[in-house]
Amino acid sequence: MAAALVFGLIGLSGCNTEMHDNAKRTLYMDEETDRVDLPALRRDIMDVQRRFASMGPEDQIVGILEPPDGVLMSCSDGRFQWTGSTTVEYSTVPEEQGYFEGLEAELADDEAFSTNRQLSPDGESERLIVMSEDGTRYSVRVWTGRSKVQVSSSSWCFMLQPGQAEDGLF
Repeated sequence: MAAALVFGLIGLSGCNTEMHDNAKRTLYMDEETDRVDLPALRRDIMDVQRRFASMGPEDQIVGILEPPDGVLMSCSDGRFQWTGSTTVEYSTVPEEQGYFEGLEAELADDEAFSTNRQLSPDGESERLIVMSEDGTRYSVRVWTGRSKVQVSSSSWCFMLQPGQAEDGLF
C-alpha cells in the first residue's frame, strides 16, 4: 500500500512552479520572514484531500488511510512543495465517471477550484485534476477494482527557512 501511495504522488507530474499572487497563499506566509506555516498548510490540504476522497456514500466508507505527515518534494530554484495523499476504501465499488461528475458538480460554482480530466500515463485510466486558487493540485483517482478513491496533492512551491525541516515531520 505504501508503494501505491508513493507512485500516486510521483504521478502528480512534478512541482507547481507557477506563482499565484493571491490572498489565499498569504494565509500561510509570515510577511516579515517569508516562513511558510507548514502545519497549517498540511492541515488544510489534508482536509481537502479527505473531502474529495469521501464524496461517496458515507455509510459505505470502510476505512480511511491518511498518513499524518507528507513529504517535501524539491522544486526548482531551491524551493519545495508539500505532498500527501488520502485513500478512502468503500464497501461498494465507486463508479469512476459518476464519482468524477459528482465532484465536478460540487465544485462547479466554487471559484476556489477548477477541474479537468487527465488520462494516466499508460492511457488505461482517468484522473480528475482539481486546482485550488493558491496553486495546490489535487489528483483524484478511483480504483474501481479495489473499491478505493485516492486523492494525492502537491502544494505550490515555497522556500524553506532555516530550521523549518529539521524535525523531519511535514
